[in-house]
Amino acid sequence: MRRRIGLWLVVASLLAISPAASASEVSDYDRFGLWNGCLPTDLVVEGLGKDEANIGLTKEAITVAVRSRLRGARLFEADHRFTYLYVNVHVVGRAYSIYFAYNKWLEDSLSGEKGFAMTWYSGSTGTHGEDSGYILSSVSRHADRFIDEYLRVNAESCG
Repeated sequence: MRRRIGLWLVVASLLAISPAASASEVSDYDRFGLWNGCLPTDLVVEGLGKDEANIGLTKEAITVAVRSRLRGARLFEADHRFTYLYVNVHVVGRAYSIYFAYNKWLEDSLSGEKGFAMTWYSGSTGTHGEDSGYILSSVSRHADRFIDEYLRVNAESCG
């Protein structure tokens, strides 16, 4: 019995340590999703509807919030041909959703087809209390998360 408890404590300790150790490692999954040799990316912000306008949220405000963060990290290039960050903010009544997707130009080795494919995403939902600034703050946090993850995965190339 005592031996089992000791074994479980060792296993629990390893499980507790492993997330911290793996946070700095770049997995194959991470590389597939975000690695591109530290090339910049374009930005596409989806158009907004009536509910967004009702609380004063504009496509321009979202674009400026994300683009300025990308520029600050030297990751923005308009009309980049191989990657783009897609941002969609949707408001319905008092609820909102935010969706960020990184898209890369890929080729399917089986079919030979080429095209853009989403390889990384982040999103959230919530309520806004009719405060567009709250939503923009969430958009900025998603942009920061993308930049952090992107720079972690591309650290060797970004130097």
